[in-house]
Amino acid sequence: MKKILVPVDGSNASFRAAVHAAKLAELTKSGLAFLIVRQFVVGRKDVYSVLNDEEARAIRDNIREVVAAETTQQFDIIEEKSRDVAFTIVDIAIAENVDLIVMGASGKGGVKTFLLGSVSQEVLRKSTCPVMIVH
Repeated sequence: MKKILVPVDGSNASFRAAVHAAKLAELTKSGLAFLIVRQFVVGRKDVYSVLNDEEARAIRDNIREVVAAETTQQFDIIEEKSRDVAFTIVDIAIAENVDLIVMGASGKGGVKTFLLGSVSQEVLRKSTCPVMIVH
């Protein structure tokens, strides 16, 4: 395994996934990339971001703290803007040539599905690489 991608949305589940991915990267000496997708919604008069700048900064800071506690491996933090979070995760995984996506079972999405979040389900369906779901 050469590279692991971890989508992080600020939820507890996504940070648990980050911890697992960091430990796995340390064990396998894999590259590690964290992805923050700043989802936007198009309204009648404007475009609205789900994450504001302060929330995105807090997520970046938390990623650095979590990773420093678990691994000495180098890592990247990628930020993307998108209307479709699951599509963006899969697209970045392909572009970054990752071997594994590690993500939380459910995140901060507005619509919750039973046991597994809608974004997690969509990534599982569309991904071309293995996906590890962390509860």
